[in-house]
Amino acid sequence: MLAPFINYINTIYPVSDSLKERLYSELEIVELPKRHCILNEGQRSDHISFVLSGLLRAYYLKGDTEICSRFMPENHICFSVISFYTRRPGYEYIETLEPTLMAQIHYDKLQKIYREHIEFNYVTRIWTEHYCSMSEQRLFLLRRQSAEDRYLFFLENYPSLIQRLPLTYIASYLGMNLETLSRIRKKISK
Repeated sequence: MLAPFINYINTIYPVSDSLKERLYSELEIVELPKRHCILNEGQRSDHISFVLSGLLRAYYLKGDTEICSRFMPENHICFSVISFYTRRPGYEYIETLEPTLMAQIHYDKLQKIYREHIEFNYVTRIWTEHYCSMSEQRLFLLRRQSAEDRYLFFLENYPSLIQRLPLTYIASYLGMNLETLSRIRKKISK
């Protein structure tokens, strides 16, 4: 089951046999049903997971409103960034939106792998660069771009998610209400 993960990281940097063996022994395969909450506000994120199949979302509460902060489909990493790295309780909720299969590892085991398999640091640096640039783009869009530009960005960068996500989640992620999103979608389809 870990072959897709190993193949994926091999596309970033050739993985040594000893690292492959270590990952096979340390990663735990977790199968979760749809609508399973894997993290609640106030909990510490102790695991980082690679999504093998399925879809998750992270969100936080603003009053009684859920604000979607990101989506994690196949080949994405799932964890609460601030909580995982600071080792403190976080403010996010993370839930599965589809039946999900993940390969996960505990923070402490990951730190040992970083120390003992230097090449894995390169792989995770490339991931970090990618996620930082996407995060920066999203922040720019939310602050400076029109609602239509935000939706077009989403279509361009996450085309496979359009059919898999409720429109209310997409609207929340893009910082607009459902009516605005519907109006934009209708305009674009013409």
